[in-house]
Amino acid sequence: MTYCSKCGSKIENDGEFCPNCGTKVNQTSNENRNKEKIDQTFQQVKSVANKINVSEIINIFKNSVLNPVSGGKEFVTKTQKTPAIIILIMLTCLQGILGIWRVNQIINSVSIIFTNFYRNISSLAVLFGGGSPSYNVDTSTLYSINNTIDKFKYMNTIPYGKIFIGNCELYLVGFLVLFICIYLGISFFAKVKCTPFMIFKSVLISTLPIMVCEIISILFSYLSLNLGIAFVILGVLISITTLGIIIKDSFAVNANLYVLIISTAAVISLIAFILTFSYHMVDVVKTIVYKYGSLLN
Repeated sequence: MTYCSKCGSKIENDGEFCPNCGTKVNQTSNENRNKEKIDQTFQQVKSVANKINVSEIINIFKNSVLNPVSGGKEFVTKTQKTPAIIILIMLTCLQGILGIWRVNQIINSVSIIFTNFYRNISSLAVLFGGGSPSYNVDTSTLYSINNTIDKFKYMNTIPYGKIFIGNCELYLVGFLVLFICIYLGISFFAKVKCTPFMIFKSVLISTLPIMVCEIISILFSYLSLNLGIAFVILGVLISITTLGIIIKDSFAVNANLYVLIISTAAVISLIAFILTFSYHMVDVVKTIVYKYGSLLN
């Protein structure tokens, strides 16, 4: 569709003359304008791409993982807007991927859980009924259960899209609530002047230890569930401690007051995290359990 260069009317079907004023259409002019728009869009994308310094982002991750406090302080004082936003997007997507990984881990462990459960039930039955050793298990029943579980694993019924989006929302909600609480606490209670972007960077970089420990947690969960849970708790403690030290040193907040602000913000963020999980993820779990139950029936 083109437009008249004189009156601005729409010219349908690439007509040669304007239906309103009769002016001859300058096709070359329209093509040039379209080309200029494409070139402007390309230049804008190129400008954003040029601002992305891959080595800088890699160094930020390396320093913050190996030295959470010192690396975090450096990130808060030196990092510009574009790298910070890119890291936020990367961590959000990483949380979504970790959520899918965790669900797959649970699904792959279902057969072991069911086998152990059946063995325990059989052991209790023998214990109270007397007779054969506790591990005299009905192998045909175990085979039937494992066969059903294997069928479920290879069915494309797991809502990976919902799991990814839900976990991304979990991270963003927790991050946003933590950011708001700390910003309000520092601005109104500590009465320290600070820019929102500085608080944004402080909260952002403090979430990195949780991500790292969550990856380690998933890996160690294949060996021991308790060990995996321990690493998650460790990540939370490191992140809260890192955030507290960064806030205290970067914004010169009173020691007693920063403890109150950080602890209150952490509790509120945890509540928001749990509520968001209940709202978005319970439906996913119900879907998986329902489809899994239909296979067992």
